[in-house]
Amino acid sequence: MTTWEPRQSRATTWFKFYSESYLLGSTRSELTPEERSVWVDFLCLATINYGKIEVYSRDQLARQLLIERELLDRSIEKFLEFGKVKRRYSKREKKEIFSIVKWLHFQASYLTKRQKKSETYKKNNRSEKEENSDTNIEPTLQERKGQEITPKEITLKENTEDDSESLNSNSNKIKDNSPLPSIFKTSTRGEQTIKDQFLSVLKECKGYPFDKFKDSIFFDTTVKECPNINVIKQLAKKIEWWKKHPDALKANPRQKLQEWFKEDQKFQKRGGSQPVGVISKEMDDPDHRRWVRELAGLEKSRKKGKE
Repeated sequence: MTTWEPRQSRATTWFKFYSESYLLGSTRSELTPEERSVWVDFLCLATINYGKIEVYSRDQLARQLLIERELLDRSIEKFLEFGKVKRRYSKREKKEIFSIVKWLHFQASYLTKRQKKSETYKKNNRSEKEENSDTNIEPTLQERKGQEITPKEITLKENTEDDSESLNSNSNKIKDNSPLPSIFKTSTRGEQTIKDQFLSVLKECKGYPFDKFKDSIFFDTTVKECPNINVIKQLAKKIEWWKKHPDALKANPRQKLQEWFKEDQKFQKRGGSQPVGVISKEMDDPDHRRWVRELAGLEKSRKKGKE
């Protein structure tokens, strides 16, 4: 069963693009540079038709995007495989319809605000008319004093109430549905959230190029992509390893930390150690080779001590 997403009130010619998520997120590892460019083209095409791309001929679409047909087919298969788009075929019109998954994530919230209000009005209009009959309406203070209420005053009051209700409902919805509770979690007692603890530990790490903005987005991306790991615990392990190997902090430590989290996520999903073939591939990493040499040296010294 697919989750329902409210349709935006009108089409737009732009979409929100999160640069940090694009650089550090899963898209960079899932798609090749050519396929990533096709993904951006798909987002641009989706803005014209409310998050959907209607394709009557893939050859025609490839010519429109000035790319090869093989690259287009390969990119679409990747998009479907990694859950970036959904495909539906219309037999009557003989066309493919691709829908961007979570399209509202790329759109401004005000584009759907009017549509939501109209749908709520349709549902509650009858009940409101029945409840607010002439016999149940109480006179206002101005009416009791014999003063007339101008249409301008009524409109201003209604708009103020609608805006306050929509702001409260939107804020509550974001807090309830957010996959990152540390962002919206507030504490009246001044308790430190997981995100604050994560940033504090990174800031105190000597040699790490701490950047509050970049590392905040890095934390949000990690929580989304690696929900099964203990971020603080794995961060502490990585910092202990950095203390023994300070030279590793010179080679993009933020990316290495991201790979560290992803490896632990894979470990949690497998429920055990990885196959020998995967370990052999990782021996190409100089950090892993140095770690194996040090481990072998400790093993030799331990045997000599027993003798």
